[in-house]
Amino acid sequence: MTTDRLMRVASSVRQRGQYTTLAVVMLLILAVSQAVTTGSSTNLVNLWLVYSIAALGFYWIFALGGRFAFSQTFMMALGGYTTAFFDRNGVGFLGCVLGAMVVTAVAAFAVGVVLWRAEHFYFALGTLAVTEIGVVLFGKTSSFTGTNGNITGIGYPVVFGQELRTDGQVFWLLASVLALLLLLAVWVKRSPLTRDLTAVRDMPTVSKTLGVPVDALRMTTFVAGSAVGGLAGALITHWQGFIGVDSFGLNLGIGLFLMVILGGLASHWGVLIGAAFYVAVPELLAGLEQYMSILYGVLLLVVILVFPSGLIGIVDSLKSHRVRIISRSVES
Repeated sequence: MTTDRLMRVASSVRQRGQYTTLAVVMLLILAVSQAVTTGSSTNLVNLWLVYSIAALGFYWIFALGGRFAFSQTFMMALGGYTTAFFDRNGVGFLGCVLGAMVVTAVAAFAVGVVLWRAEHFYFALGTLAVTEIGVVLFGKTSSFTGTNGNITGIGYPVVFGQELRTDGQVFWLLASVLALLLLLAVWVKRSPLTRDLTAVRDMPTVSKTLGVPVDALRMTTFVAGSAVGGLAGALITHWQGFIGVDSFGLNLGIGLFLMVILGGLASHWGVLIGAAFYVAVPELLAGLEQYMSILYGVLLLVVILVFPSGLIGIVDSLKSHRVRIISRSVES
């Protein structure tokens, strides 16, 4: 068997192994949830899952679509306020969440149309402006967002008639949603769509000349990723029963960027690792809150210099090394 043939076989096995990886990842998440014994630890696990959902949406926008959007936290806030608005008007939990996703998707489409011709740095600035304007509006529109942007008493999640009141119960909802989104990500990874998205991200001009629908794919990833951000905002709002405008500021936007970069742009699995770091590090270094920004900056710099493919790149390097060893053994 030639080396090329072996590499193609290994690639095929790796693609089919995505479903196995999904099963292993969900088992690990379940193991982590069962290992924690305190209420605060369960709360952190749930926060990890919610941030993973939001970061996965940002991954689709940034790593797949090739567009850096500061608007993900705005979409999370919009999803949260929308679900709270529907909840106050007697809509059920499922209707609230679906309504939040639809409203967020429509808002993302509108933003995408306005910034249609903006590229790279200018698109990032445009979405940053949208977020800053949104923060001001959320604090002023009391009929939709409550007094000073604060709403309390939002209903608990309800699934199959069961009200999820505890963090342990909410965990199963968040884990199920994350599993479905990861399954969708695996399907995208295995489909020909990945090839087109890679071309759009790396060579948009060349892709247009080859007939690839660059604008449509960029809009699709932006709208889909933003809708997932709205979903995350709706879930965290029902889980905590409260929403405030300060919960979705610029710091969280930068945090989502860190999650994706630290985890690695090469794979959607990296967002789970990046989100875990983002949630765990402040807890592990609780006495160094004043230095947290410096710590994240140093950590990001180290990852960029030492692990340019992110933390998930370490795993990929080990897999590639294993394939090379197998290749040498077959050739000999």
